[in-house]
Amino acid sequence: MSRSPKKSKKKIIAVASVGVLAAVGGVALYGSAMSNKAETADPDASIITVEKTDLRQKVTVTGTVESAETSVVKSDLMNVKVKSVKVRVGDRVKKGDIIAELDDTDLKEQLSDAEKSLENAKAINEINLNAAQRSYDDTVADKGTKNARAGKNVDVAQDEYNKAVGDQNTAYDTYNNSVDERVAAEETAAEAAQAAADAAAPVDELKAAVKEAKKASEEAAAEFDRLALAEDTSAEDLEAAKKTRDDAKAAYDEAADALAEAQEGAASLNEYAALCAQQASAALMKEKELYAGLSAADKMVDQARLATENAADAQSDSDREYDKAIAQTKDALDTAKLSGDDSLNAPQKQIDNINENIDKCVIVADRDGVITSVSVEEGDIYAGGEIAVIQDDTGFKVSAKVDQYDISKISKDMPAEITVQALGSEAAGGKLSFVSPTPAPAAMSADGSVSPTDYPIEATFDNSDEALRIGMSAKLVIVTEEKKDVLAVPDSCIQKDDKGWYVQVQGEGTDIENVYVEKGLTTDYYTEISGSKVTEGMEIIQPEAEEDTSAVFY
Repeated sequence: MSRSPKKSKKKIIAVASVGVLAAVGGVALYGSAMSNKAETADPDASIITVEKTDLRQKVTVTGTVESAETSVVKSDLMNVKVKSVKVRVGDRVKKGDIIAELDDTDLKEQLSDAEKSLENAKAINEINLNAAQRSYDDTVADKGTKNARAGKNVDVAQDEYNKAVGDQNTAYDTYNNSVDERVAAEETAAEAAQAAADAAAPVDELKAAVKEAKKASEEAAAEFDRLALAEDTSAEDLEAAKKTRDDAKAAYDEAADALAEAQEGAASLNEYAALCAQQASAALMKEKELYAGLSAADKMVDQARLATENAADAQSDSDREYDKAIAQTKDALDTAKLSGDDSLNAPQKQIDNINENIDKCVIVADRDGVITSVSVEEGDIYAGGEIAVIQDDTGFKVSAKVDQYDISKISKDMPAEITVQALGSEAAGGKLSFVSPTPAPAAMSADGSVSPTDYPIEATFDNSDEALRIGMSAKLVIVTEEKKDVLAVPDSCIQKDDKGWYVQVQGEGTDIENVYVEKGLTTDYYTEISGSKVTEGMEIIQPEAEEDTSAVFY
């Protein structure tokens, strides 16, 4: 229990109530010591004893008991006929119970039309997609066929090129062989010509020897004939002449034979030399012919190479063209798929929206609770807004408003004492569950005043009373600050001068002394004080209060 400082005299103290809202003390100033004796004590002055007590600074407001959870049941649909209403005010419902039904006849007709549109769109998409797929498949197949043909052409051209290169190599080999043959033939012809020339010289010499031998043979024969005719030729001379004649004839015959043999050898060598010369000439002609053929072989290779390159280029060009065509048909196929998906999105979305709206025609409870308001009737044209209100009457809160002077003193989760007048004067425990950061919209009060700076707050009960009902009035006492066992005096006992806050105490004789203090927590009536001269049990003088006819006394 907190204790209040006691008065030592019986004089009644009038204290003006400042309402239910607490004022927080200002800046505390520290007193140094007692001031000069400034006044003379009034023998009738009230004396207050400084004692320890508990102080609580609070904000008090009134509010209304509401459901902790309230749900406004409504539909997104508008301008729809109300088919049926399944609840009345006071009915208790469970989550999922039907509250009302809206007429879905038009929506179901729209659904049928949308489903037909979707089927048509699917059929068209299937046709377009199949056509695009065929075009793509045909292009891929055509590329394969063309590529095979082009590859075959490349292979044929390559074979022709390889053959031309083989022929070229053969031509060059044959030519090189003919060069070797020509060189060999020329060397043989030169050797044969030299041999014929060498054989010609002895023939001339043999001719001269034959001529001389013939002459000698003829002379020897003539001599023999002369001697034979001469009568005086002895047998010995004749025999000697005969022998000379015979020897000369033999020498002539031998020389003639040698000449004939030499002439025959020279003729043979001349024929051979002529033959070798012919062969060398033929080899040269063949070489020239083969050399002329090299150009043709080179040309064939060049042509075959060009044909191979052209075939490869044709294949590459064909591949590029078909790759481009395949890419285009693939793009067309992908576009057809995307276009198909896009074309189905709109009717499918329309169907989904219609189905969603059909579902919205059945209005169900989103929580357990009691129906506290029904705003539609069967046959109405629902134009939007509230259909019914469901409130959870198993949990409660108190809604109130705090003015601009006190809103800065409170915050969420502060403790609050809740007194419901209809249930008695005993306060229930609770705490602030919501403090609005902005004031509520300005509204006209019952007395015609406008309060644009009232801030909505909410408080929850620590434990709900079963007797609580929605709509009951309640008082909230919000404890903003609390101190235990501190020295305090009535706020009217504290005065201020240019040195700071002070209280007055009885000095020597009839003098009054000022004791400077530091102010702490301030409540509606009491203020915490401290200072080096302030002690428990100190008696201080309470200044005479000016009479105020507007004050409320207690």
